[in-house]
Amino acid sequence: MKAKALLIADDPAFESWLLREDPTDFDLITIAGAEPAALLAEVEREAGCNILFCEINAAVLDHRTELIEQIRKLSPELPIVGLAAKENSNQSRVVMRAGASEFLVLRRDDKTAAGQIQALLQRDSNPAPDADAQLGKLFLALGSHPSESIAFFAEHLGLAINERLKPGERVLLIDLATPAGAAAIFLNLTQTYCLLDALNDVSRCDQTLIDTAFSRHSRGLYVLGLPEDLVGRANIETVQLIALVQTLRKHFTYTIIAVDGHLPLQQLAALVGRADRALLLSDQSILKSRQNKYLLRALRQCDCPLQRMGLVVDNYRRRLGLEPGNLAELFSLPLIATLQTESYNRIISMNSGEPLYALAPKDPYCAGLYKLAEMLIAGELKAVTSRPSLLERLLG
Repeated sequence: MKAKALLIADDPAFESWLLREDPTDFDLITIAGAEPAALLAEVEREAGCNILFCEINAAVLDHRTELIEQIRKLSPELPIVGLAAKENSNQSRVVMRAGASEFLVLRRDDKTAAGQIQALLQRDSNPAPDADAQLGKLFLALGSHPSESIAFFAEHLGLAINERLKPGERVLLIDLATPAGAAAIFLNLTQTYCLLDALNDVSRCDQTLIDTAFSRHSRGLYVLGLPEDLVGRANIETVQLIALVQTLRKHFTYTIIAVDGHLPLQQLAALVGRADRALLLSDQSILKSRQNKYLLRALRQCDCPLQRMGLVVDNYRRRLGLEPGNLAELFSLPLIATLQTESYNRIISMNSGEPLYALAPKDPYCAGLYKLAEMLIAGELKAVTSRPSLLERLLG
């Protein structure tokens, strides 16, 4: 039986394009003109519609967005596809947030439109896979207090994992840490769609929204972070955050979350508990060591499981007195990695928007992150043994 498709468009080019790209030989009914109320009545009269196409341009954007929202309320399962004559990221984002399932552009999507339409028509006929079985790996990059080193570490870890992906695999970096938006800034990305937008869209966050709205680095890493102009802490609900993370894990092989201890303890514990590996980032200073000790104590007091957490000592320097192995012993965590870098290279990387892999590939930080990425992918983190010292007395 042929599928029944409804097209709302004033430009006849869209009807010709759909009939040419049609993968299913569907019956296409075209409706032109009219205000949202009249168009909605026409849609309701066409019972049994399998897919709806809707022309979008600047002149009708507000009306068509309102129409899509109304149709979505009446028919939550109906696939809705926005159509445009030219690419416009703002229009596509608005339409997708209104409830469209897909957004296609003439000429740009000539080669892929048939497959995308076919996938939408088949979506409801295919049973949903077991959710838990489809979740990708989740890695947490955690620091006790806000620091630019958290996003810098998470960014380079994501890029290192991305270089080792198999075909069809993808990596997402969620930057929840402070300073807000640091990962996007360090990667020279302009976010038009941020983490706060995704939290509002969690109920309809799918592959189409990811492909059209999420920022993506030239090396392939997807980035979703807080807006860089955010002042203070974002008001994020725990249930909403966890729902978004779990949803995104269905679409990415690996998800890395950068976060610091200023996140509410309930949210932090929820993320640590769900992570396949949590990496506590510290340096060799007494201040940072004390802060990490108190953070771990708070997590343990709320019964947060820490058996999958390990210590990463960043910006290591010899002869500072606080050796990584001894820090791990005091924290009761395995030492996973000790990272060294040239401070000059790190600052230049942050300011230039170029990762160290491109700017200074021989910097020891790069080798350390590549090794850590390989261990995370393999699921075999080898702890470094430590020897006792007087550090416990120093930390109190």
